Amino acid sequence: MNMRLVVFSGMVMMIVGIIAGLGASKYSEKQYQCCNIGPTLDLGYSQSRAPRIYALAGAAMGFIFGSTLELVRQSTPQEAKKR
Repeated sequence: MNMRLVVFSGMVMMIVGIIAGLGASKYSEKQYQCCNIGPTLDLGYSQSRAPRIYALAGAAMGFIFGSTLELVRQSTPQEAKKR
């Protein structure tokens, strides 16, 4: 079993998970109607909800999913008989 390939697959899926997490954070913005209180440009939407947390959760799930998928791909019937 090639562990370098397993880790690489996990890291690639981790990048995909980060992108998906940031997309979910952006998608979860809530529209609001309020007056312009601050000096910033008001676009009518709240800020992304905790983008760091969404990105970390996506990265963790992506790494676990990618590594597990590669481990399943590399498993052979001979290894199953050894157990």
